[in-house]
Amino acid sequence: MGLKMEKKTLGQRLFINRDFGLLFWGRLVSQVGDGIHYLALTWLVLDLTGSGTALGTLLLVSSLPMVALSPFTGVLADLWDRKTIVVSMDIVRGLVILTLGFIHRQGYLTMPILYGATVLSSLCGVLFGPAISAAVPGLVKKEELVKANSLNSLSRAATQIVGPVAGAFILGTTGYYGAFLINGTAFLLSALSEMFIRFPKQSRREAHTAELNPGAQFLRSFQEGFRYMWQNAGLRTLILFAVALNFLSAPLFNVVFPYFGKEVLLLEAKQYGNLQAMLPVGFLIGTGLIGYMTKKYRKESLLSSGIILQGGIAVLLGALALPSVYGSVPLLWLLAAMSAGFLLIGVLNIFINVPFQVTLQETVPDHYRGRVFGLLDSMVQMLVPLSMGLSGVLVDNFSVASLFAFSGIVVAVLGFAMALSRNIKLLYAQGEMAEAEAVAEL
Repeated sequence: MGLKMEKKTLGQRLFINRDFGLLFWGRLVSQVGDGIHYLALTWLVLDLTGSGTALGTLLLVSSLPMVALSPFTGVLADLWDRKTIVVSMDIVRGLVILTLGFIHRQGYLTMPILYGATVLSSLCGVLFGPAISAAVPGLVKKEELVKANSLNSLSRAATQIVGPVAGAFILGTTGYYGAFLINGTAFLLSALSEMFIRFPKQSRREAHTAELNPGAQFLRSFQEGFRYMWQNAGLRTLILFAVALNFLSAPLFNVVFPYFGKEVLLLEAKQYGNLQAMLPVGFLIGTGLIGYMTKKYRKESLLSSGIILQGGIAVLLGALALPSVYGSVPLLWLLAAMSAGFLLIGVLNIFINVPFQVTLQETVPDHYRGRVFGLLDSMVQMLVPLSMGLSGVLVDNFSVASLFAFSGIVVAVLGFAMALSRNIKLLYAQGEMAEAEAVAEL
């Protein structure tokens, strides 16, 4: 049997195919706009109120739709047309943000309006996420899923670097109105790009629900999606580990480390910002390496090894937070060591998340995919508000070094447990079988 050679254009080599390329560029534009918007929103709230509590409340309000509604929006991603969801949600977000800009220019923008707009925009994002995650496996071949998820990680990393820089420049030159105008336009351009994507036809196994009323159909679809996820031992085990890891890791870099940088080391905002920038730089490096790594190593090995190494780096960061260390080491050396740690964590994050996403996309059937990704998003995020609040109390009663060391040790132990888990090995074996079958069909 001879091989069929297919000549690809430069765009196809870089962005896999026409449809995924349109999705990539549309998301890239909207994510840059989002980075600009986030910076503008942060400064605007502080300008309006001068209150850190008000800013924290706004961020909490923006996260609640993800925690509360992701399981249910995942059902809609399986019941409704995904292209309609993706395009309409970007249009709504664009119009909401443009409206904010108009209201601000007229001088009528208040905190209640900001809260309402933030909730509405977050709701759109919660609907958008599962629909996109469920659709990607239909836009590319199975053997191209690693590259597709790598490109998505590249997009997120690049915008985390470009967004704040562009946001600072735009705020300084055009003010809040310009930031809102650019972000709203970015979402509309993203929607325009998505209109030309040929989304795959969705498979719907549950034809027997068609005679039910919409409420009963929704409830049954949700129950069947949860039952599928919970009865799959490998999927259930992987998600429970992800919940535990997120609970431990999220407060370290959002509460504990910022406290250490500002209150203990007395870093300037620019110094701390440079440290934070090392994470997305690590994402970029990891994205460039992940294709090679998934060919050389098994996906479950990358997952568990990456988690173990991240735990070890957290312990080392804790050692840098010891008074005997930061009190005797020059600040420049200390910042260089912490920057290296953040960079490595960013690289390892890609080695963990891309194989994780690819395995779910390979093993979960299309008619369950939206619900599984929705439930996953909700379960992974549901304990984060609790861990954030708890870490604020702990940082006032325990040393930063002890919190980093304890969390790092527990993360490493969880990584070893994942490496030994039979259920996780079986799940990844299913993904490898699906990938092998796809290659055999070529």
